Amino acid sequence: MLHAISEPEAMAKTSCGCPPLAQAVLEAVIRRGCSDFSISPSARCAPLIYPLVQVENKHLNIYYWPEERSSAFFALGRIKATGKPAAVITTSGTAAGELLPAVMEAHYTGLPLILITADRPRVYRGTGAPQSAEQVGLFSHYTQAAFDLEEGDCYALDDWSGRGPLHLNVCFEEPKDALCRELKLDDALIIPEKFISSPLPFSPDPHFLHFLKQVNCPLVVVGALPAAQREACIHFIQSLQAPVYAEAMSGIREDVRLEPLRVSRIDSIWEVSARNNYPIDGVLRLGAIPTCRLWRDLEQMPHVNVYSVSEHPFSGLSHTGVFHTSLSHFFSWVSNCLPVKDYSLKERWLAADRVSYQQLLQLFEEEPEAEPSLIHALSAKFPSRSKVYLGNSLPIREWDQAATYAQKHYDMSANRGVNGIDGQVSTFLGFASPGQDNWAILGDLTAIYDLAAPWIGPQIADRAATVVVVNNGGGRIFARMFSHPAFQHQHELSFEPWARLWGCPYEKWESIPNEISPHFQSIRLIELVTNHAVTERFWDKLKSLP
Repeated sequence: MLHAISEPEAMAKTSCGCPPLAQAVLEAVIRRGCSDFSISPSARCAPLIYPLVQVENKHLNIYYWPEERSSAFFALGRIKATGKPAAVITTSGTAAGELLPAVMEAHYTGLPLILITADRPRVYRGTGAPQSAEQVGLFSHYTQAAFDLEEGDCYALDDWSGRGPLHLNVCFEEPKDALCRELKLDDALIIPEKFISSPLPFSPDPHFLHFLKQVNCPLVVVGALPAAQREACIHFIQSLQAPVYAEAMSGIREDVRLEPLRVSRIDSIWEVSARNNYPIDGVLRLGAIPTCRLWRDLEQMPHVNVYSVSEHPFSGLSHTGVFHTSLSHFFSWVSNCLPVKDYSLKERWLAADRVSYQQLLQLFEEEPEAEPSLIHALSAKFPSRSKVYLGNSLPIREWDQAATYAQKHYDMSANRGVNGIDGQVSTFLGFASPGQDNWAILGDLTAIYDLAAPWIGPQIADRAATVVVVNNGGGRIFARMFSHPAFQHQHELSFEPWARLWGCPYEKWESIPNEISPHFQSIRLIELVTNHAVTERFWDKLKSLP
């Protein structure tokens, strides 16, 4: 618990008279498990910066950024990499506003992103004085807890569950360099090794058992899962014996134990399943909201029963709810009460799906330059146990459709709570870890949207991070959705100057080489140039498959 320091205590702690509020805030978030700080030093936040940059604690990681949007997305990547909170520190004014896109993503994915925004004293609010923005409530309902703090205010972080963002807006008088340099963090400060968020409640839900009794041809769809719940999820699916479609972010897509139940092709899934005597009448979602087209189809199919179980409170559909609970408790409960039902009708569909998948593999060989074929080949080339980050909707969908099913134990990640193409390079670089291969597959417009991200390169020189930019000349995902070319943002740009700007090794590919050259430090850029005509021919052939 964090308590406000009285004025006598403050003066006893710092004889210089500098406000101890800054160090109290920093120590509070560190005690909650935050060891990564992504900072953009400037005048108003100087009292927050000095205690960090002067600290000699090998367990704290400080990353410097000249702009705040990339800084915040990099912090999201650190949370994904460590499982612990990460903090972003900004000055006042529009700098705080730059955090909003990352805050929105953290809200929908339940990530403990801590926002520490410096502010001018409260008396300036509403005056229009320079850098006196209305920062209180800036992030609206996208934060779980928010505090507006001046010296002497009482507050505690106990109410923050750690399952979403926290905003600390900290007001300072005009900072003075000499006084700020006197601010120090407590030498006896203990940083927790693990971060423990507030537990989710659980009680048996009879609606789940009703759902199973009501449906005769269910499909299990698995979105992103916490790593600790994947084994239990596999055992549950094996017990249920219903067909399953597991997305890459689930972490169980390639598990061989699910192969007898696996659905690999979901384009035209409703027609194909019905044609093979398994008309899907229920969808059981486990984990985060799926990104596949199948899930969006459900908005237009109210006759299909949907039941969602997730540690996130979002249903992902306008007409259904979600059982928001602990997955570990859910899997433990259902293991003792799962009704026995015969889903043997699935066998004909699953057999047809296996034939269809073999036809897809043959299509990859026929059209090796098509974009999905390139993704298929690339997925087989990454070293086992690599970290793989998929940067926006098209790479995610193409990976789910085309990636190898060889069990290579990739550590998959993406920003798909609400985000499109914002901050994806920065998030990947935060997600990258030393001692293993780190790969990102991004679209060209996605890369353009985050050109400042490689700034962090010299600070993460111990990480081998390869960014693969799929350059198809624009937003080709929209070509099959909207007829007007304006939606595609077509261009003829090369990404070599981007690599040269940041001093990154650069390679240009038009096909996937037989051997991928090793990469040992900092950031490498690979520009994968695709053939639009060949890709369109691929999609036409795919539509003609039975």
